[in-house]
Amino acid sequence: MKSITTILFSLMMIPLLAVHHEGEGHSMKDKNNFAYLSTYVIPDNTNPKKLEKSLLGNVETLEANGYNVCGLLRHQFGAERGFYTYCYFDDFEQFAEINDNQDPQADVKQLHADHSDHLVAVVKKGLIKRTQYILMATYTFGPYLTDNQKRKNANILYDAYNEAFEGCNLMEHFWGPELAWYFVCGYENYADFNNKANVLAGIHEEKLADQKLDVMTHKDDLLIRVLN
Repeated sequence: MKSITTILFSLMMIPLLAVHHEGEGHSMKDKNNFAYLSTYVIPDNTNPKKLEKSLLGNVETLEANGYNVCGLLRHQFGAERGFYTYCYFDDFEQFAEINDNQDPQADVKQLHADHSDHLVAVVKKGLIKRTQYILMATYTFGPYLTDNQKRKNANILYDAYNEAFEGCNLMEHFWGPELAWYFVCGYENYADFNNKANVLAGIHEEKLADQKLDVMTHKDDLLIRVLN
């Protein structure tokens, strides 16, 4: 099965991730326990607006097909120079109903370069405010750890991000190309990001710098919301 390598990215969902804010366009009865995250890298020597227009249509179609809420984010700083889509769903019964009733679009012209998908579990829902900007931090841990040891270490890091950014989501790999944990946090602007990053740096020095958390890989992506 496919899954995302950043989307965010995530990087991870959501205003991507705020799950319960006003104006998200979904019923409060939606559980949003899972997210479908995709990354689309912008090809060299192309106009990003062309891909953006195509993905906006794709996001609208995914939501019409039955996902609770979907959105589109664009790279500002980080790894892949691309776009990131997300859709929330409650459980895999809903996921099956959506995908079993859709025909594969094999005849659609591909406008992107590299592409990846992730299906992730949304295990903590602290991001309740919709913001224009999104941080997605992605962590993997040493393969010699048990899954529960990895979860424990991910939660230690999540607590730091959640405190500094005043509410983040924690998402965990379910299906896809990387066994990773994703922290999705919001910020209003880059002055706000600076303030929150300084808080995170202080927490790191005070609480994390001497902890052996067995982080194998880590990346941060700073994204801007295009839709939802």
